[in-house]
Amino acid sequence: MVEFKSVSKTFAQKVALDSIDLKANRDKTTVLLGTSGCGKSTILKLIGGLISPNRGQVFFDKQEVNSEYVDEIRHRCGYVIQEGGLFPHL
Repeated sequence: MVEFKSVSKTFAQKVALDSIDLKANRDKTTVLLGTSGCGKSTILKLIGGLISPNRGQVFFDKQEVNSEYVDEIRHRCGYVIQEGGLFPHL
């Protein structure tokens, strides 16, 4: 399960996420759908601990995503980026 509690993220003066609450259960398929720049990639990066929220908390299987547990969490989930991040030989 992934859960966001009042999560906000800004980059310089640009607001990427503004106090969102989100819950994605393990036994359900969840889709992030939206226009370019709406925060989809930011949400994925927060789940993987690649970036940290400015406010709020992110949980993966009821464990807060933070520097203490990020390696453990990364070993339990996958992250695939699109287009230019894929290895052309694979």
